[in-house]
Amino acid sequence: MRILAYNILIIILLPIYLHAQAPDSTYAERLGFPKGSRVLILHVDDAGMSFDSNEGAEMALTKGVSTSVSVMMPCPWVPGFVAFLKTHPEIDAGLHLTLTSEWDNYRWGPLSGRKNTPGLVDSGGYLWSTVAAVVKHANADELEMEMTAQLEKARSMGFEPTHLDTHMGTVYGSPEFLIRYIRLGMKNHIPVMLPGGADVLIQAQTKLPDATIQGMRMRVNNYGPQDFQFWTISTTTVMIG
Repeated sequence: MRILAYNILIIILLPIYLHAQAPDSTYAERLGFPKGSRVLILHVDDAGMSFDSNEGAEMALTKGVSTSVSVMMPCPWVPGFVAFLKTHPEIDAGLHLTLTSEWDNYRWGPLSGRKNTPGLVDSGGYLWSTVAAVVKHANADELEMEMTAQLEKARSMGFEPTHLDTHMGTVYGSPEFLIRYIRLGMKNHIPVMLPGGADVLIQAQTKLPDATIQGMRMRVNNYGPQDFQFWTISTTTVMIG
């Protein structure tokens, strides 16, 4: 039995910022739903990772279960899934920014090149298998270079992502990583997926003091409504057999 992992994205109807919208306009209302509605989006990630992940994502998207997906650009099955997206232009498809390679016997490396981003790779030249290892060895410049390379690769294939999100939550591994992730979206005018409680997750993972986390919140809040729009969401993973 194939197991499909879905991120259930519950849009909180109180966005942090809105771009060129009235302050009381929610994303649900902008999508045409009545005021006060709560909207559930079934989102599939890990597309492009393998034949099975592509098959599962395609089934979920074409059978009416899911309406949104994100793609792991460093993985070898990306061309097949991008070809699928070109025949289904109505699908909301983003980038699942991939900065880890977690499987024991199936690995991938950075698109930016191992020599350009040495802190992102292990002794075998593959992306680190854990978020903690990325935080320990990589710096924010390397992270931004790799995320940019993944976006450029998508565009070179004729795939313009509708949003950005993150594989294994690596961009929430440190305040500097998070800032670079947000900045990439701002620079390219692409909405970023920002789970509610990301700051709490970062503090739990890094054990940073309250003052540092508060500084991160202030830096994020300094991006005004003229700059960008955020999705504020909470996430739950549901296994469907």
